[in-house]
Amino acid sequence: MCEERFRRSAIPCVCTRKAAHVHDLPMRSRPLLAQETETKPLSLRLQELELDPWDALVLGATVFLAIAMPLEAVFESLDALWLMVASAAISVVLVIDIRRRLHAEGRRYLRGWFPVDLLAAIPFDLFAEIPGIAGTSAGTGLRLLALTRVLRVTRLFALQRRWRIQTSLNPAVLRLSFFAFWIALVAHWMASGWIALDGPTSAPSDLGPYQGSLYWAITTLTTVGYGDITPTGVGQTYYTMGAMAFGAAMYGYIIGNVASLISNIDVIRARHLRRVETVNHFMRDRRVPHELQAQVRDYYTYLWDSRIGQETEILEDLPRPLRVEIALHTHRNILEQVPLFAGAEGEFFRELVGHLELRVFLPGQKLMRRGEIGRELYFIDEGSVEVLDRNNQQVLAVLKDGDFVGEMALLSDEPRANTVTASEYCRVYALDRNGLDHVLTGFPDVADKMRSIAEARRIESTPD
Repeated sequence: MCEERFRRSAIPCVCTRKAAHVHDLPMRSRPLLAQETETKPLSLRLQELELDPWDALVLGATVFLAIAMPLEAVFESLDALWLMVASAAISVVLVIDIRRRLHAEGRRYLRGWFPVDLLAAIPFDLFAEIPGIAGTSAGTGLRLLALTRVLRVTRLFALQRRWRIQTSLNPAVLRLSFFAFWIALVAHWMASGWIALDGPTSAPSDLGPYQGSLYWAITTLTTVGYGDITPTGVGQTYYTMGAMAFGAAMYGYIIGNVASLISNIDVIRARHLRRVETVNHFMRDRRVPHELQAQVRDYYTYLWDSRIGQETEILEDLPRPLRVEIALHTHRNILEQVPLFAGAEGEFFRELVGHLELRVFLPGQKLMRRGEIGRELYFIDEGSVEVLDRNNQQVLAVLKDGDFVGEMALLSDEPRANTVTASEYCRVYALDRNGLDHVLTGFPDVADKMRSIAEARRIESTPD
C-alpha cells in the first residue's frame, strides 16, 4: 500500500515522478563532468585541436617537407614523378598560406615567420631537376639549398605550445605524442646524414641503405649502440660522436621529465597527507569516537581518489563569469528537468548555477530525514541514493546519476515525507531556498509559475 501511494503521489516533498519510477528507466549517462564516448567526425576533431581544414593541410605539407627534403638531398637521382608533383603542390599551398597570413597579420608576420615560410615555398629541389642543371654541381647546390625548406618544421614548436594551453587534450598524451614525433624525425634526419657521409649516392632500388642507416640512428639515439655498424672515416666518427652526445641528452631529458612528473604528484600527495594528519590529531585531542573518525578518514580518502579538492581549487582560480559558464554547461541539462523550473529562460539558469554547492555523502549518510523541514534540492552528480518508506525499512526507489530529489522543499515548509540515504559514495550539488529566493527576485514570472506548479502538485498529492 505504501509503495502504491508512493507511485501515485510521486512523493512531492522528496523526489520527482521521474525518480519514482527510476527502476523502470535505463540509467542515463552522467550529465556532469563526464560525457559519453562517441565517434566524432573529422571536423570536430580538428576543432578540438584548434585547427581548421586549411591549417591541417599546411601542417601536413610541413611534415612532408621535413621527411622528403633530406632524402632528396642525399639521393642524387631521386626524381620520382609523384615526388616532384607533391613538391610543386606543396609550394602552391605554402604560397597561398603566405598570402593569407600577410592579409591577416600584416607587418607582424613580415617581422616573424615570413622568411622561413618563403624559403619553404621555393621548390629548390625542382629547380635541381631542370635539364642542364641536373647532375651538375649547381644541381647539387640546389638540392642542399632545398634543405632550408625543412626549417618550416620549427613552426611545430609554437603549435605544440598552443595545443598545451588552448585544447582539451590530455597534456601527458600530447607531450608524449610530440616527443615520439620529434624522436622519429630526428632519427630520420640522422639516418639521412649517415648516408650522405658515404658520398654521392644514387637512388636505391630497395630500402636497404636507408634501413641500415635508420637502424644505426635509433640504436645510437637510445644509447644502445650494439656496435655492428661503426664509422669508417673521420667524418662518420665525428658524426657518431655528435649523435651519441645528442642521444645522451635525450635520455637525460626523458629521466628529467619522469622525475618532474613524480615530484609534482608527490607534492600534491604530501599536501593531502599533511591535511589528513592535522585532522587526525584534532580528532584524537577531542576524543572523537573511533567510528566517527573512520568516517572522516573515509571522506578524505574519497576526496583524494576523486580529485574533488583539485577540481574545486581550479574553479576557484577562475573569474566568476567563467565559473558560471562552466557550471551552466555541466548543470543546465539536469536543471531543465526539474518540473518547478519548466519554461524558465536561459538567463534564469545562468543565475541559478552560481548558487549550487558541491557536497559529498558517505555510504549510509542521510541526505534528508523524514519529518525534518527541508530547505535544499539535491542533484546527484555521482553515486546513488535510496528513498526509504515511512518506516525506513523498505527501499521505494533508487536514484542515480542525473536524478534530483527534494525540489518541493524550495517552496514549502512542509516536513520531508521520506528519508533519503546514500547507498555509496555520492557527489551531489545542493540548491538551498535562500539561493533560489535571491535569484527569483529578478525573475517574478518564473516565481509565479513555480508557485502554480507547486500548488498543483500539492493538490495532486493530497489523499482522497
